[in-house]
Amino acid sequence: MIGLHYIIAILLWRRRQVLTGLIIGGSLILGTAKASPLPPTGQRSEPAAQRLQGWQSLIAQSIHLSAADKLKTVNAFFNQHIRYGEDPEVWDQVDYWASPVETLERGAGDCEDFALAKYFTLRLLGIPEESLRLVYTTLSSSRQAHMVLGYWADDEAAPVLLDNLRSAVLPLAQRADLSMQFAFDTGHLYRFDHNRLITVGDAQLLPGWQVLKAKVRQESVPFSVAIRLAAAEPLHVKRDI
Repeated sequence: MIGLHYIIAILLWRRRQVLTGLIIGGSLILGTAKASPLPPTGQRSEPAAQRLQGWQSLIAQSIHLSAADKLKTVNAFFNQHIRYGEDPEVWDQVDYWASPVETLERGAGDCEDFALAKYFTLRLLGIPEESLRLVYTTLSSSRQAHMVLGYWADDEAAPVLLDNLRSAVLPLAQRADLSMQFAFDTGHLYRFDHNRLITVGDAQLLPGWQVLKAKVRQESVPFSVAIRLAAAEPLHVKRDI
């Protein structure tokens, strides 16, 4: 059985193929570098304000959709409104995990930012925590590391994948171009065994994930609705006075 340290080592090796400087003291450090703060709401560009308002509208209009329609709607929204950009270009950092608000503000992000924005948005829309996992894959053609968001309808079902490279939400069986490597959610770290999830550790081993959740938990959407995304609390309306 593959051990946890081996899994983390392989994950780090995969990441080093496209990004460097991820190992600090033998730990996986993701997204801990600080990026420049977001400007106040009144200083946001018109395109950024439109993206954020579009996100708010999507949330309001999608809350009562079926799970399948929520997946399709959220996947399409971010794939259409966010352009792909590597962290050095977008954030002037080797590796940075952005919150959904930050990604929408910049209008750009890498595969991790797409997957994270979709994850937090779907949690806000009521998709259960246990159904969503962030998945590290490798592209079969290039062996490049790539992150997608996986949705499991139940413990026995194979996931469907939300991917910035595909407009459609497709089941794993139709993604022969991806090799599943590792996954994590709020509580656990997993490896794949013939596309089955095997729990191998605690998500606390990913400090960057904890940092991001804390940051998102403190953020409020800069409109009429204050949202605590990382905590995935029920939608509370904060009315402007």
